[in-house]
Amino acid sequence: MPEMQTSMEAVRLNPLIPAYKEKFIKDIKKEDIKLAVSGIIVSKDNGKIVIDDTTGNIPVEIETELEMNKFVRVFGVLIPYDDGFEVQGHIIQDLSELDIEKYMKVKALLQ
Repeated sequence: MPEMQTSMEAVRLNPLIPAYKEKFIKDIKKEDIKLAVSGIIVSKDNGKIVIDDTTGNIPVEIETELEMNKFVRVFGVLIPYDDGFEVQGHIIQDLSELDIEKYMKVKALLQ
């Protein structure tokens, strides 16, 4: 029987497990599976938030105690619908201590 991978390094380097790909909301396509989006929480209601990154907004299913207008990054799986997308959030990261303008400039350069 093959030995089970136990280290995080082994899991991260496994080519069968795609990494989260950071995207601007306007660039999300239905082929995207695991992604990360960052932006401001503009709406929050019953386990769902809406994030706006200035290129668009997207609903995210995730429980959080973070308040409205916080700058966050959400890692999750894309759920495509006929009329748009939603993210099933896995992790939410508070980025409110960062300079949003500089963060977005660097993100754009890395795209």
